[in-house]
Amino acid sequence: MNDTAPKVKSLYKALHLLDYFDADHPDAGVTELAAYSGMLKSSVHNILQTLALCGFVTQDSETSRYLLGSAAVSLFSRYKETRRLDYRITEYLQELRDKFRRDIYFAARDQDDAVCLSAELAQPSAASWSKAGARTPLHATSLGKVLLGYSTVEEKQAYCAGELAACTPQTITDGTALAAALERIIYDGCATADEEYQPHLHGLAVPVTRGAEHVEYAIGLATDAPISGYMKKQYLSELRYIAKKIAGIVGRQ
Repeated sequence: MNDTAPKVKSLYKALHLLDYFDADHPDAGVTELAAYSGMLKSSVHNILQTLALCGFVTQDSETSRYLLGSAAVSLFSRYKETRRLDYRITEYLQELRDKFRRDIYFAARDQDDAVCLSAELAQPSAASWSKAGARTPLHATSLGKVLLGYSTVEEKQAYCAGELAACTPQTITDGTALAAALERIIYDGCATADEEYQPHLHGLAVPVTRGAEHVEYAIGLATDAPISGYMKKQYLSELRYIAKKIAGIVGRQ
């Protein structure tokens, strides 16, 4: 497992401030951000001024509150370009959301985490996995398990040999048990997770793959009720169909 301690603490603190801005917090003041981050208001002010200089935040001249700046939009646009993401993926996820009335996610792996690239929610959610950029341990969600399950043997062995944090009492924290579960994923072509990341959250995910190509992405759904065998078959049929569509977009040409 990787050392998660930040190497550059000042940079970590600055980027952490940007995490605060979302649909529920479109703008924020220094006092608000200081309470959120636990930093001194003077430190928050200095960081915001530096971020404003780089264009990642902007300050409203009337309220003095800060908002995300154009540099954040530009960075995300370049992120989508380098990851070969486009509007069609969002439309496919929305198609699944509307069909099943379930939350639908598109994710990629970043070291020991699954990172949510896009989320289409059937209803508003306060869950920490409900917005783009959210991260979860690979072993705690169905999406993460798929990404880990389709990684190399060496990567799986290294992950299973490390410390497996418990997000809930149901999280797999034994390396041998996780290794067995990962092998099952290859056999089944999908992964499930039952209250392993959050209570009352059940997930099902499949890989986005083209032939023998390395799996970079996964799509899945989440529901607040256990998934029956009948519904699992229904979900898998559509998830795999959409996964093939998305693979045609993100796969290497």
